[in-house]
Amino acid sequence: MYAVIVCFRCGQLLLAKTYQKTRRCPYCETRLILSKTRKVATAETAREASTLIRTLKQKKRMEPPDFKR
Repeated sequence: MYAVIVCFRCGQLLLAKTYQKTRRCPYCETRLILSKTRKVATAETAREASTLIRTLKQKKRMEPPDFKR
């Protein structure tokens, strides 16, 4: 089983196996403790999880910018 998680430092979506305890973010090199990270989705296979990540990233790109002041 796989989980799609969010890096707390850079905000990138990552793929992790659910039995792992830690994972290093390939974008910012932060060591993530998986029990403390935000899980966005789960999937049975790595292929399903990769598809989920692509879909979530595309949805994020389609959102209008957040203009908070």
